[in-house]
Amino acid sequence: MIYYFSGTGNSRYVACHLAEALGERLSRLPFSADEPAEDEAVGLVFPAYAWGIPKTIEDFIRNHASSRLKGWLYAVITCGDDVGYADRVLDKALWRACGRRLDAAFSVQMPNTYVCLPGFDVDSLELTEAKLAGAEHRVRDIAARIGKREPVRHLVRGGFPWTKTYVLRPLFKRFLLTDRYFHVSTSCCTSCGKCQKACPVDNIRIIGGTPQWQSCCAGCLACYHACPQHAIAFGSMTQKKGQYLLQAFRPATDDRLQKTLLRGH
Repeated sequence: MIYYFSGTGNSRYVACHLAEALGERLSRLPFSADEPAEDEAVGLVFPAYAWGIPKTIEDFIRNHASSRLKGWLYAVITCGDDVGYADRVLDKALWRACGRRLDAAFSVQMPNTYVCLPGFDVDSLELTEAKLAGAEHRVRDIAARIGKREPVRHLVRGGFPWTKTYVLRPLFKRFLLTDRYFHVSTSCCTSCGKCQKACPVDNIRIIGGTPQWQSCCAGCLACYHACPQHAIAFGSMTQKKGQYLLQAFRPATDDRLQKTLLRGH
């Protein structure tokens, strides 16, 4: 069983490839009701947020770790560049919930999606394609290691991982993990509802023809990237920033894993 959380599609892309390689079932978070068999290996696939784990994963572990995470347990963490000590954050959450830690952990570099701070933007088209090509090879290697039940930590932690995870991450969670800064250019918004459909945690309602955020934001930026008019902004930070959206389908259905890349503005 592979439980996955994905905003713009990167982690879903990895989860789909991994499920096909391992012959595993997929279950989307946070709305999954599927339970693994007693002896089934269990995987968690999700993006690193500020060198830690998304709140959706924290909630899943707190509510379901003792009942759904009993088998050989691994995590595959997607990132634009590096993950810091995100696996250790996950270990701590697991230990508190059910007294265990990961048996293995891996990272996969995928196209950048974070645009809410100066200096952060989506990757160029060339780098995006290169990362996606590299991800396919990387996932095959990870699948082989999982198939052998290798107890490894094979992650790109990057420079200063402790500082990133234990100093910068708390600041990010306190000041930036919020939907209060999202706003819409009413002159551009067409009330298409794509932002509402894109939100993986059902945090957006279209009220009076414009999107309204409901204060349960996961911080994935799916709404921003999915807007075809580039009408959604996060404060003043996303002006002239690019958009990225990867629409992925199960490889068994579509081996090409259709991609939609939005670049520019």
